[in-house]
Amino acid sequence: SPADIRKVFEGAGVDLGRPIVTSCGSGVTASVLYFALLSAGVDRANLAVYDGSWTEYALNPYSEIIKDE
Repeated sequence: SPADIRKVFEGAGVDLGRPIVTSCGSGVTASVLYFALLSAGVDRANLAVYDGSWTEYALNPYSEIIKDE
Protein backbone atom coordinates (compact mmCIF):
# COMPACT_ATOMS: atom_id res chain seq x y z
CA SER A 1 0.00 0.00 0.00
CA PRO A 2 1.15 3.61 -0.41
CA ALA A 3 1.36 3.98 3.38
CA ASP A 4 3.57 0.89 3.66
CA ILE A 5 5.87 2.14 0.88
CA ARG A 6 6.14 5.49 2.65
CA LYS A 7 7.08 3.73 5.92
CA VAL A 8 9.85 1.77 4.17
CA PHE A 9 11.45 4.92 2.77
CA GLU A 10 11.08 6.85 6.01
CA GLY A 11 12.42 3.87 7.98
CA ALA A 12 15.51 3.93 5.76
CA GLY A 13 16.06 7.59 6.67
CA VAL A 14 14.84 9.11 3.40
CA ASP A 15 13.48 12.63 3.90
CA LEU A 16 10.49 12.57 1.58
CA GLY A 17 10.13 16.35 1.78
CA ARG A 18 13.48 16.99 0.09
CA PRO A 19 14.40 16.59 -3.59
CA ILE A 20 15.19 12.96 -4.46
CA VAL A 21 17.15 11.59 -7.42
CA THR A 22 16.85 7.84 -7.93
CA SER A 23 19.72 5.95 -9.53
CA CYS A 24 20.95 2.38 -9.94
CA GLY A 25 23.35 0.24 -11.92
CA SER A 26 21.39 0.01 -15.15
CA GLY A 27 18.45 2.45 -14.87
CA VAL A 28 15.66 -0.07 -14.29
CA THR A 29 15.51 -0.04 -10.49
CA ALA A 30 15.72 3.76 -10.48
CA SER A 31 12.46 3.89 -12.41
CA VAL A 32 10.77 1.44 -10.02
CA LEU A 33 11.87 3.58 -7.06
CA TYR A 34 10.55 6.70 -8.79
CA PHE A 35 7.09 5.19 -9.25
CA ALA A 36 7.10 3.80 -5.70
CA LEU A 37 7.85 7.29 -4.36
CA LEU A 38 5.05 8.74 -6.50
CA SER A 39 2.60 6.17 -5.16
CA ALA A 40 3.73 7.03 -1.61
CA GLY A 41 2.59 10.60 -2.22
CA VAL A 42 5.92 12.31 -2.88
CA ASP A 43 5.49 15.44 -5.00
CA ARG A 44 6.58 14.84 -8.59
CA ALA A 45 8.37 18.21 -8.53
CA ASN A 46 10.78 16.77 -5.93
CA LEU A 47 11.60 13.61 -7.92
CA ALA A 48 14.04 12.86 -10.71
CA VAL A 49 15.55 9.74 -12.27
CA TYR A 50 19.21 9.61 -13.23
CA ASP A 51 18.46 7.57 -16.33
CA GLY A 52 22.07 7.23 -17.41
CA SER A 53 22.82 4.73 -14.63
CA TRP A 54 26.08 4.05 -12.87
CA THR A 55 27.11 1.82 -15.77
CA GLU A 56 27.01 4.74 -18.19
CA TYR A 57 28.78 7.02 -15.71
CA ALA A 58 31.60 4.50 -15.18
CA LEU A 59 32.15 4.09 -18.91
CA ASN A 60 32.84 7.81 -19.33
CA PRO A 61 36.65 8.21 -19.21
CA TYR A 62 36.23 11.61 -17.51
CA SER A 63 34.06 10.32 -14.65
CA GLU A 64 35.59 10.58 -11.21
CA ILE A 65 35.15 7.43 -9.15
CA ILE A 66 36.64 7.33 -5.67
CA LYS A 67 36.81 3.82 -4.20
CA ASP A 68 38.79 4.31 -0.99
CA GLU A 69 38.47 7.24 1.36
